[in-house]
Parts: sequence; structure tokens; C-alpha cells
Amino acid sequence: MGPNLLEHMFNPRSLAVVGASDTSGSVGAQVFANILAAGFAGPVHPVNPGHAEVAGRPCFASISDMPEPVDLAVIATPAKTIPGIIHDCGEAGVRAAVVLSAGFGETGEEGQAREAELLSVARRAGVRFMGPNCVGLVRPGIGLNATFLKSSAPAGRLALVSQSGALCSAIVDWAGPHHLGFSAIVSLGNSANVDFGDVVDFLSTDPKTDAILLYVEGVRHARSFISALRVAARIKPVIVLKAGRHNESSKAAHTHTGALIGSDAVFDAVLERVGAVRAQTFGQLFAAAEILSTGKRANGPRLGIITNGGGAGVLAADRVGDLHVELPAPSPKTVAALDALLPPYWSRRNPVDILGDARPEIYAAAVKACIDDPNFDGVLVMLTPQAMTQASDAARALIDAVSGQTRKPVLACWMGEASVAEARTLLSAAGIPDFTLPERAVEAFSYLSRHHLNRRLALETPGPQSDLDAPDIEGARMIIDAVLADGRAMLSDIESKAVMRAFRIPVNVTLEAETPAKAVIAAETVGFPVAMKINSPQITHKSDVGGVRVNIMNAGDVQAAFREITQGAKAARPDATIHGVTVEPMAHIDDARELVVGVSRDPVFGPSIMFGAGGTMVEILQDNTVSLPPLNAVLANRQIDRARVSRLLSAFRDRPAVDRAAVVNVLLRISDLVCEFPEIEELDINPLFAGPDGVVAVDARIRVARPPARMGRHEHMAIVPYPRHLVRHEYLADGTPLTIRPIRPEDADSEQAFVRGLSAEARRMRFMYAMKELTPEMLVRFTQIDYSREMALVAMTQEAGGPVQQGVARYTINPDATSCEFAIVVSDSYQKQGIGTRLMKALLDAARDHGMRTIEGAVLAENEGMLQLMGELGFTIHTSPDDPAIMNVERWL
Repeated sequence: MGPNLLEHMFNPRSLAVVGASDTSGSVGAQVFANILAAGFAGPVHPVNPGHAEVAGRPCFASISDMPEPVDLAVIATPAKTIPGIIHDCGEAGVRAAVVLSAGFGETGEEGQAREAELLSVARRAGVRFMGPNCVGLVRPGIGLNATFLKSSAPAGRLALVSQSGALCSAIVDWAGPHHLGFSAIVSLGNSANVDFGDVVDFLSTDPKTDAILLYVEGVRHARSFISALRVAARIKPVIVLKAGRHNESSKAAHTHTGALIGSDAVFDAVLERVGAVRAQTFGQLFAAAEILSTGKRANGPRLGIITNGGGAGVLAADRVGDLHVELPAPSPKTVAALDALLPPYWSRRNPVDILGDARPEIYAAAVKACIDDPNFDGVLVMLTPQAMTQASDAARALIDAVSGQTRKPVLACWMGEASVAEARTLLSAAGIPDFTLPERAVEAFSYLSRHHLNRRLALETPGPQSDLDAPDIEGARMIIDAVLADGRAMLSDIESKAVMRAFRIPVNVTLEAETPAKAVIAAETVGFPVAMKINSPQITHKSDVGGVRVNIMNAGDVQAAFREITQGAKAARPDATIHGVTVEPMAHIDDARELVVGVSRDPVFGPSIMFGAGGTMVEILQDNTVSLPPLNAVLANRQIDRARVSRLLSAFRDRPAVDRAAVVNVLLRISDLVCEFPEIEELDINPLFAGPDGVVAVDARIRVARPPARMGRHEHMAIVPYPRHLVRHEYLADGTPLTIRPIRPEDADSEQAFVRGLSAEARRMRFMYAMKELTPEMLVRFTQIDYSREMALVAMTQEAGGPVQQGVARYTINPDATSCEFAIVVSDSYQKQGIGTRLMKALLDAARDHGMRTIEGAVLAENEGMLQLMGELGFTIHTSPDDPAIMNVERWL
């Protein structure tokens, strides 16, 4: 396995500072001074053709003149010199750089051209660089401060990744007095080469980092951003602050959906999908840093509040209600313990009001009781300065009470300023997160509880999925291609519904009629009562021009409606081409609720799916939720639950519940549709009638555009969808049908049953230790894979009870991004029937398709059958230098 591509950048053993100087006030001088002052242990070489030495150290004229390569070059020279320096770095074997210099993409067209040149040179030279236009990189744990900041950051276990150098400066300045330490501070600047995804990927497995804070102004590489955050958030808390929350991005949209989905709603959907937690303000990001720096984690949302002031407790309780944190009652044991210490009129509930004259020993007893209370996942201790308050002594009592307990997070909020300043210093020095406002303290706890909830939600797996009723992809493709060949962007009603039908979404039949007589024929064909709508490629919102009539009961009314609709549309939109009307039967869904399902294209994250309350008042109601495809049943149900209209889908009063499974199926089908077709820019189903007996799409609109010719498979997607192209249908020697296909989330039950069905010996050979079944975490990890960084192929046979998994082969891409590590296991009952060979050949093909150069694995030396298969497939085999019981196998692809 190769090292992470950023290893030389984040853990360098030697440095060169290009542009280092003794000139006071220069960036090069400040950076060089910071590096020396931070105590970096390795060699630090100044590089500057205008100096013979800098700070008493020999100075080299160029990177090429140094006697040996360094791991990292920190560059602070004029912008026009940077491409040449990066080229020299590549020639000299330097593989990582931090470019502090400004004058690139942030300055206009000339700077953008210079940045493009820099990126091109770096790629040819094989150099990864951070920046340009950045503050730099800090790794306090190894004494690296490659920035021009005036303050230094203390060492700790919290990482900050920011696109704003000013924010880095502010947090570093704030960190010292608050005893807050960092494992890394990263200023991305223009992020031309190293972006959020690269850095978060590194930090997710960095043993020095326990939690990650991100400040985001924009995302360049959506796929790597999502992929890295998804991995990191499953391991450690990730808190994100995004600027520009009210930036509207869909002003000129052609559908309801385009007008409703803004970039900020899509960004929320991204964080929801990956399990990261969002901070809304800079103050909240500080609160997150304060609580996460302790390394404590909450095991739930239940917060116990201790206060000596009722008003402060009420303020905290109000914020608790806003953030879906819980305030459970204290246990009887806690109440009894406090009854022995407090007057009989104390609150006896949560918040625990220990009264204004509470002495330090009362604080200590209350804190110990609440820490021991199983009803609380965390404790917030508050103090308001009153006449009898001993703020500093109360702080010392809290510190003593917390000392030695490592289970629950304990937060402090000493309100006020002058009279509590000493107490806050004591609390902060003791590692207890302290806040000036109760709202900030509750927000801080909410980040821990939300992270716990996200980890729990990540263990939820969808049920099995049937392979029956697959969509007619080729039929839908023919329709869309024909529209584009005609030079049109909007599909007609009939074309839109035909695409829906191809993806197995129920629609009502629609016929076109150019004349009143043909309208009558159409009405008689579909059956009365009917609905009639204007048919014009320029008129998207038909009701806006009076272009809709419903519940038409006879032929005479059809003719009259035809004239009214067409004449009214011509008067309202004289520029529009009128093709007559469409005629469709009135949708017959008992107890129907009107919903909307739509798709819009975000400029950064690609297609997003909307669900909410539908009908003509959709913009006014503004009841909609957004998710990123691809969806599965679990994700679709969560999206439905986030909409207010979801309550109408359940039974209430005399109305039966909607067929929720049918609604979920529509979301899954729309997800499949947009994953398959990059041509789809916008889509509306409005209304989607949903009732106890199913759903029907009454009105549908699709807008398309031809994708760029350079776009590859699924490149329009921020999350790689199910790779259908890897599905293979074959036969075993005895004629048994065999399907080899990528694993999917719905295979969780099948995967668990497969592992349980393996013999103890087969499980030991695969996992190299004894186990009976997969843990919930392993099951999610094995079935909900990120197809952009790994692959798992399952072998399925068709048995009497349905498909049965008989084998699985998987690979995970190594940090070097050029090699992958594989594993394979076949069920005992299908050994020696060629399944292992077929799985491995399919896996090798998938790895090639992924751009891998080599594939490697570890096999127990006693596993003779597997070693024989590896030899037949062309793998080299050698004994592991670390363990003679393990054979390392490797093959070039």
C-alpha cells in the first residue's frame, strides 16, 4: 500500500522555504521566522537567489541547487515565478508545496490564466500543492508553522480546514487564551490543486486528529468533497460552517423545482447525506471547537442542566427545544441525593435549579449526581453572579467533581464578565469547555448529540430489492435523443409521461388533439370525465394562462373547452406556438393527497431531488425537502419524513393512510432516471396524486440539454450511482444461472446471511480471525459502499426461494490512488465451480475501469486453494516481511 498523497505535505521531514528573506515585513521573512520559532525538528533550507544566507543559514539560489530533495517546499515569491518554481520542484524530486503567493484566480482573467498554467505545470511535474493565495499550513504536533500568521497555535487534537485566511488568523488568536489545541490548521486559499476532499481524506485517518472543523465558501470538486466527508463523519465529528447561506442560484429556472431549490438547500442535503453537522454562524463554529477540543463524546441527545438562576435555565431550555436536544427528568436517585442538600422548594426537575445562594459544595454534589444519572448523556453547569455567589470557588468545585470521570461531556456557562473572569480562566485551563451564553453551550452539546445520531442513522439498512420490473432505459433514451435532435429543450406532456412510464412510474394516459374534432375523439377514447390542457412548448405553467379545464363530462363541452383554452392561451402568450390541447382522463385516486416530486441541477453538486406538498400553490406553501441521488428506500423515507406534508400521508380522522411504499418507489425511480441521464436539467411531477391504492403522476415536465461531449459515465453525479455496466449474466458448468453484479445497500440481509452461512474455516480464511457474523458497522461498511473509491461484486445464483449470494469479491483503493487491495470469499457449497475465478476476473476488469495500475492482497499461507487461484491469474506471490504466516499477492493491471 502506498502512502497518502499528502503525507509529505502534512508530515514532512525536511523543508525548503522559497522566497525566504531577512527583509523585515516581507512574507518570506515572516514565514521563515515562524518555521524556526515553532521548533521544526528537520532540516529547513532557505531558497532565494538574492541572498547568500538567511537567519544565519546558507541560502540556495534555487530548489535545484539543494544537495538533496526535501519533502515540502513553502513558496512565497511573486505569482509570475511560481510555475517555474513548481517545475523545478518536480525536477528536484520535491512532491509537495504550499503556495502562499497571491495574484492568481482571485484577481481576474489574467490571474485565472496564470492559475491554469500553474495547475498544468504541477500535474506534469507530479507535485501536489496547497493554495495559491493561502495563509499556509500549521501542524503544531511536529513544530510546523508554515504560515505568515502573527500568532502560533498550541498543539491539540482538533483540525481546522478553511478557505478564509482571516478566519484561520482569528481562530489561532482565540485558541491560546482558551487553551484550545490543534492537530492541523489548513488554509486552502484558491484550492486549485489540493481541495477539501484531499485534506479531509487525510485527516479522517490522521491519528493526531479527533475532530474536524470546516469553513467553506465554495466547493470545486463535489465528488471528492462528499466522498471524503462521508468517510470522515463515520469516524469522527465533522462540523461545517458555510458562507453565503442566502445566495439564490435558480432565478431563471423553468420549473417549480428550479425556483425552489437553492444552492444552500442542496448543501444542507449534502451534509445530511454524509453525516456532517452544520454550524450556522462563526460563533457556533467557536462553540463547536470548544466542546470538540475536550475529546468527549455524547451517547445521545439527553442534556442535564444545573443552574443557580431560573431565568438562565429557561434560556438554555428554550435553545434545547430549538435544536431537538432532550431535557429528561432527573432519576429518583438524583432527586433523593439533592433533596438531602437543597431546600424543599428546589425545582425537582430539569433544569436542576440549585438556587441563587448555592455554595461550591452544592455545585459539586449536584454535578456528581447528574454525571452519575443514567438519564443524562451530558451535563451543562451554569452560574449567574449573585450576591452570595462564589464564582471562582464554584468553578474549582466543578473541576474537582469532573476530575477522573471520562464518560460524559460536562460544559460550563459562567454568565457575566468581570466577576467571573477568573473562574472562566480556571475552567478553560482545566479542559472544561466554558461559554458566556447559555445558547452557545446548548449549541455545543447539540453538535455532539447530532454526531451520535448521525452515526446511529448510518447503521440503518434498506430491505431487499427486487430486480423485477427494471426500467426501459433504451426506450427513454430514444425519446430524449429525439427531442434533442429536434433542437428542443422541453419534452411535451406525452413525451414526459412516456419517459415516466419507461421508468415504471404510474401515469394517466394523455392524448394530443390539434382540432376540436380530434379532442372529442381523444375524450371518447380515454373516457369521460376528462381534463384538457394547452399544448405548447413555450407554456410550462399552463394554469397561469388559463390553459387547464377539468371534469369535462361530454363532447359538447370538449369542443367549447378547446376553443376557450386555445384562444385564451393565444391572448395571454401571443409569442407561443399552440399545438392544440392534450386530453387525459381525470385521475381516479381515492383520498388522494397532492404531492410534488422534482429534480433540479445544482451547478456544484449536480442533480438534486425535491419532495413536498404539490398542487398549484406549491411555491406559496414552500413545503419541500431536498436530497442528493442516488437514493435507497431508507434515504427516500427520511426525505419524506422531513416534509410537513408527510403527516398527511398517515391515517387521520376518517381518511386512510397513503400507500407510502408507492411514494417511495416514485422517488427511487426518479433517482434512477436522473442518475442514468445527464441530459435531464429539470423535472417536475406536479401533482403526484397519492392515495391508499397507489400513486399516479397527473402532470409531468422534463427539460433537457445535451451534455458536454467530454463528460464520461456518471460524471454529472456528485455521488457515483449504482454501476449497472458491471452486471454480468453467466452460467456455471452445470447450467446454473449466475449473476455477478456490484453490491448495493439493499443486499444487507443477503450479505449477513452469506457470512453466517460460511463455515468457521472459510470465515477465518477471509477475515483472518474467528467471527460468527458481521457487526452492524461492518454490515453497513460492506454494503453501503462508495463506488468512487471501492468496489464489491457479489455472485448470485437463482434458487427456489429467490436469488442467493454465493460469493463476494471487493477492492478498496489505497491512499496512493493508483493501487487497490482486494479480498474474496466463496460459499462452501459452491467451492470448485469456477465462481472464485469469475469473480476475480470481473474484479480485475472493474479495477482497470477505475484506473488502477496494480491490485494486491494478503492470503494466509495455509490457504492453498486461494494461492493456486492467484497463481493462475498471474499474481506474484511472496511471504510477508511482517508475518511468515501471510503471503502477499500482487498483479499489474
